[in-house]
Parts: sequence; C-alpha cells; structure tokens
Amino acid sequence: MASWLSNHFRIKSIRGQLTVGLAATLVPCLAIGFFATQEYVRSRVYRLTEKRLQAEAELISYGLRQWGLGTTSTLEALTVTQPFIRSSVAEIQSTFTVLAADNPRRLWRFWSASDNPKLLAASPPVSAKAKQAGEANQFSRDYYQAALRGFSTYQVVKSKTSGQTCLNASHPVFKNPSIGHQPMMDVGGMISDLLGTPVRTDIAGVLVLCLPLSNLGNETGLVELFGDERLSLLSNDNKRDFLSDRKGFESAVILISNSGQLLFPDIDWGSSEIPNIQDLAKTTVPTLLPVAERAQRGEEFFTRIKGEGHSYLALTSRVDTAWSLVLLLNERTATADVTAIGRVQALVALLTVFFLLIIIAYRSRSLSRPLSTAGDALQQISTGNFDVQLPPVTDDEIGGLLSNVQITANRLKCYLKEVTSFAVTEKQIDTAKSIQKDFLLSSLPSSPSYDVEAFSRPALQIGADWYDMVDVGDYAIFIVADVCDKGVPSALYMSVFRSLIRSKILDRCSEIGGLPDASSVIRDAIEQTNNYMAGNQNASMMFATVFIAAVHKASGLVNCICAGHESPVLINGQGLDMLSTVSGPAIGLFGGVSYSVFSVSLQPGDTLVVYSDGLIDARDPLNVGWGVDRLRELLSVTRVNSASQLMSSIISRVDEHMAGADQFDDLTVMVFRWLGS
Repeated sequence: MASWLSNHFRIKSIRGQLTVGLAATLVPCLAIGFFATQEYVRSRVYRLTEKRLQAEAELISYGLRQWGLGTTSTLEALTVTQPFIRSSVAEIQSTFTVLAADNPRRLWRFWSASDNPKLLAASPPVSAKAKQAGEANQFSRDYYQAALRGFSTYQVVKSKTSGQTCLNASHPVFKNPSIGHQPMMDVGGMISDLLGTPVRTDIAGVLVLCLPLSNLGNETGLVELFGDERLSLLSNDNKRDFLSDRKGFESAVILISNSGQLLFPDIDWGSSEIPNIQDLAKTTVPTLLPVAERAQRGEEFFTRIKGEGHSYLALTSRVDTAWSLVLLLNERTATADVTAIGRVQALVALLTVFFLLIIIAYRSRSLSRPLSTAGDALQQISTGNFDVQLPPVTDDEIGGLLSNVQITANRLKCYLKEVTSFAVTEKQIDTAKSIQKDFLLSSLPSSPSYDVEAFSRPALQIGADWYDMVDVGDYAIFIVADVCDKGVPSALYMSVFRSLIRSKILDRCSEIGGLPDASSVIRDAIEQTNNYMAGNQNASMMFATVFIAAVHKASGLVNCICAGHESPVLINGQGLDMLSTVSGPAIGLFGGVSYSVFSVSLQPGDTLVVYSDGLIDARDPLNVGWGVDRLRELLSVTRVNSASQLMSSIISRVDEHMAGADQFDDLTVMVFRWLGS
C-alpha cells in the first residue's frame, strides 16, 4: 500500500515516503480497531435492546392477559343471569342498552341456539336488512358452531350486521347455570377438532361480544399502556399506513393470532378483507412476513431484519396459547448513541493521525539529509567516479551507511583495474555464439522421401549439443550428438567433433551412390574421428556421445551407429520400439575401438525420434527429471501427422514440465519420418 501510494503520487523523498508509509500503516490499524470496537459495542447494545424489548413484551402480554380475563369474566357473569337463561329478549335487550351506555363501541349480540339461528337481541340495534343477512350467515360461523357444542371461543370475522371487522368473543348460555365454562380459545386452528363433538341440547342461546379491530387498541388497553414510562422503547404514534411508508418508522407492536390474523395495530390495507400476516409481504418491510410466520407458530426469538432503506430489530413473544407479539424497533434508534460516539472516536483518531504525521515529517528531515548525501555519493560511484569524500559520520545506523559507502568507493577504485583485466565482454560472448551458430545447419535438407525437423537449445549461452544432416545420392545421413559437460570448453570440442565427422562423410560422397548400404561410410567416419580425438586432442578427457543413421531413401533401410548415446525411439505401426543396441563407447576416449552397425527397416510413415540426454533430464522446480517414461507416454498417444507437429508436441510438453525452472542441460531433438519411395 505504502509503495503504491508513493509511486502513484510520485513521492521521491525519504521523508515523504516515511510519512506516507506510517500513514498507510496507522490508518488501516486504527480503522480496524475502530470498526472492531464499534461492532463489539453494537453487539452489546443489541443484547441490551433484546432484554429491554423482552421486558416490555412481558408488560404488554400481562396487560393483554388481564384484559382477556376481564372480558371472559364479564361474558361468563352475563350467561348465568336469568334473562339469558330464560332467553328473555326484552330483559336481554335492556341489559345490552345498559352495557352500550358504558362502552358504546362494543357490539353485543344474542343468538338463538338452533339450525336456523335468529338474532334475538342486539346493541346497537341493526336494520332489518342487516339482521336478515346476519341470520342467513350465522350458522356457518366457526365460533357459533363451537358455542353449540359448549365451547367458548373467539374469532376475527367480517360482521354481516355491522359491516366491521371484529374480534368476536362467543359464550354458550347453558340452561343449567351450574355447568362450568371451558377456557376461551381461538377457534381458528381447532374447528376441525371441535366439529367432531356432538351439538348439545342444553344450550339456551349464544352470547357474542363484537370488538371492532379499529378499536382493539383502546379496548385492550394497549394504547393507554404505551403511555406507561416502563415502555421507553416503544410508541404508538404510527400512521395507519406506516408499514407502507418509505420513510420508515421508529417502533411498532403487532399482535398476531395463531390462525395468522393481524389483530393490532389497525392498519389501512386498502382492502375489505380480514387482515392476515400474508399482507406483510406487500409492505416496505417484506422480511417481516417470515418473522410473523414464526411468531404465529409460537416461536420466541430476537433478530435483525431489513426493509426498504431501514433496518429493524425484531423480537417475538407469546402472549398466551392463541396470541403472539412482534415488537419492532428501528435499528437507527437503538444504535443512535453508538453512532454518535463512533463519529467522535473517528474525529479524534483522524486528528491524532494528522498531528502525528506532522511530527513524523518534521523529525524525519534529520534522517533524510544524510541519506541524500549517501545517494549523491552512490550516483557518482555509478558513473565511474570513485573519488568521493563523505563528511564525518555519527555513531549510528546512518553513520554506518555513510562509512560503508566511503569504503565501497575506495575498494572499487583499487579493484577496478584487476576486475576489468579479466572481464569477458558481452561482445566476445556474442561473437562466440555467432561462430557456433555457423556450425549448425540453417536449414535441413528436404526430399519427397522423408520429413525431418530438428531443435536445439543450449542450457548456457553457448551449447555443446549438435545435430547435422547430409543428403547424398540415394542416402540421407543425419547425426545427433552431445559433448560432455556444457559451456564454452564443451562448445569448442563440439566444433572439432562435428567438423571431423562431417568431413569424413563428405569425403565419401563420390562412392556412396554405388554402395549396397552406407554402413561402411558411417563406421569409417565415427572410427576415424574417435582415433584422431583420442590420440591427439584429448588431454582434457573430453568425449562425445553420437547417434548417426544413414537412410536409404528408396527402400527405407536404415544403418545406425549408437556410440554411447541415448536410445532413439522408433514409432511404427506396432507401437513404440526403443533402439537400444549399443555400437560402442562414446567417441574420443579410447583409440582403436571398432564400432558395430545395426540396421532397421522403415515402413512408410514410420518415425525416428533421436534426442540428447538434455531432453529426458529436463528438471521441474522440484528437481524431478522428465524421464524416458514420460517421453514414451507422449509418443504413444500422439498421432504423427508431420515431423514439425510431433516436435512441437515434444517441446511443449517438456517446457510444461519444467514450469519455468532453469534448463539443466543442453537439449537437442531430431524427428525423421520416412514417407516412402
């Protein structure tokens, strides 16, 4: 990072680079520490918020349970009075009138208990048309069916008599008031079980209390409870469409039944249907739906959800077996203090870094001056001026650097003549490479009878491998050879070996056309070269391994000599054949050696692959050689279409094996493919 900044802004001074380097180190470290601290504090705030929301959920649940007990007690008290037991309509209507005066938003209904239910009393009174519609639909109500079987239940319905969405609490009125009532339950998830119970014959009627959902907050005391100072996180000042407002909201309390109905708050869904948790998917907080679904199943948990542009902390809590709460708090509200503290921390950190960098830049000036002096001295040394004189130095690291620069200048001055006297210039190396290149063929002979390709690559600047080829009359003679060791000495001997063998072959050009085979030509060339080198030029014990072959272009008969060289590979119709016959030792070691000639018959399309040991000894970065097995594997699966195509496959595969490692030895390969007469 520091290097990139220095290059990008072209900062060249040591002082500037030191300042930028420290800044590039300090700022990320401070940033990581800042964010780690923020995340830790934020996690602690989340835990504290969860506990506070749990406490407020308990308070709300307690209030709802107390309201439920009070409502149930009121209904039970009414159902054991004589007017209801006797189904005295006038007295029941009078009772409803008294109750309506106390709470005019409550709707009271008393229904007959029969297959054809009748609305016997209602408060407030309903029109004849509404009464007729209610009576026609009443028998299908789940809460009514449960009451006929003696069960007290509640259910959210769309009232036919009032047109409002109401929470209906129903109680059967027994003819015998001593019969105890069942605990009130939500009929939504139990109707199938309740219908299995037979209809009772001792029911005098069904008392129903209709509580409009639009007033449920006031009815249950939730609205009043939000004014309690113990509910410090939650409020009830949201608009009816707050869940669709893209500006978000601070907090909310949602009351859900176990049948999936939304009881509170009174939200404007723009529909006449009974509100359901599936409606939450159409809000600006669609992720609230899976939270509500889990709350419907009675799960209690704390999580973080995202809406459109806002995040909220959500906690679910069970009120009882039928209702659950979902409490929502805007994350921005919960973490407002953490965010404010974080801004202050960031400002303090930035100011600290700023003043620290000013101090560092000022102090680094005293360090950069001696370094500039050393740089100037090194620049003079690089131009060949070693007569530099540096000022007195201090006893520290910078002083040591200046002292070393002075010592280096003095030593370079003393050693310059000695070093240059033994130097081999680049021009000399280039000249040697050019001379050696002249020894190798610039192009191979060509003929309709064969297809040939050769490749040679030295390990050092100058190589000791070579290949050669002569097309004489009816014969094509080719050679692949390798002088021991590598570098300049081996390259010199290579030129001698190559010149002797080639001259011996060319001396026989006039007679080779009349010979039945060329075995005597290649044997004489090898034996005479061996005798000369062993007897006259080998005080250094230099030798060469050679494979030489003379191919009769018309018949495909090949006469071969393998003088200590790697075994060539013959690719024919039967597969691969290693020509492992050894004709004699490497040439140049022992004078008077006789070399045997062996023959191979080629069929059209047969291919000879001749190579030096540099091919199979090619090393990868782990110093593992390529080996004969890999060569055989490659040749066995490669279809030979041409010599150049096969050569390309071999070199590509061995380079892939080396994977950029230094070449271990000189590498030479020749591919000869006989095409037929």
